Amino acid sequence: MNLQFKFCAIVFFALVQRSLSMMKAMKDDHSRTAECGCPAVWQRQPRQLRSHDPDNGAPGRSTGRIFNGKPSRRGSWPWQVSLQLLHPKLGFIGHWCGGVLIDESWVLTAAHCVHNDLFNLPIGALWTAVVGEWELDSGGRGSARLPVERVILHERFENYVHDIALMKLARPAPLSKVVRTICLPAEDEEPRAGLECVTSGWGRSGPSPSLSSALLEANVPLLELAECLKAYGKSVPIRDGHLCAGNTDGSSGSCVGDSGGPLQCRRPDGVWQLVGVTSFGSGCARPGFPDVYTKIQYYSPWIRDTIANDVNR
Repeated sequence: MNLQFKFCAIVFFALVQRSLSMMKAMKDDHSRTAECGCPAVWQRQPRQLRSHDPDNGAPGRSTGRIFNGKPSRRGSWPWQVSLQLLHPKLGFIGHWCGGVLIDESWVLTAAHCVHNDLFNLPIGALWTAVVGEWELDSGGRGSARLPVERVILHERFENYVHDIALMKLARPAPLSKVVRTICLPAEDEEPRAGLECVTSGWGRSGPSPSLSSALLEANVPLLELAECLKAYGKSVPIRDGHLCAGNTDGSSGSCVGDSGGPLQCRRPDGVWQLVGVTSFGSGCARPGFPDVYTKIQYYSPWIRDTIANDVNR
């Protein structure tokens, strides 16, 4: 009787331990998922522009911008990545493009950052992803330099069409208060014109050719794609996979060095979601020309399938 009791007690204890372990694993998985799109510092909700809003697209509207813009708060955009290049002939160039951490092992960026008129370098060993940085190249607390294992461009990329690429990190990013992933939209979650979102990057902040040392941000409204089609004309290929955003009065815009960086919108539940990555514009905050972004919702299947195929290779 005593032996049977001890045996039952051992079995019961083992089952309890197993249940607790499973609950902890489920909780950890839920926490990792729930924490995407949650910055370490509080962000004010960007206002939604209504069709009858007199400021909607009105000239002279005051707004922060990356070009002549304002520095972000430390920890505001913990999924922002600096993609730094080691050129095979020119040596270490440093920051070349922006990127976005969408998973602890994956960075999303623009394909033209890797394949352009200057070079075609889809070689992981030449790229480094810097995460958790606010002041460029400062090596701030919590930041990490992560080697890139593999670069995957969209197979139909050409001339800013299908301008999207994935970089797989050689080791997972160390998730923390200053290093987090951003949430991706569902395939049927269409971004709405009129919503004010935020673009961020270390691109040029003024007339000087130098990059910004601090991570800058700008509030930009999402526009109908027709606005960009009208502005750029038939000579510039703008497709369904593009997203139009910005102030046509020239008061905001992305600039050199911002390519591949995030265009993020805040959902009603307070979580930030990636709606675009910076693709191209007409100069830096040039009046009459909004910026064009790669539309993440459109490429959700490609992102999902590319990562899944890599895992199964």
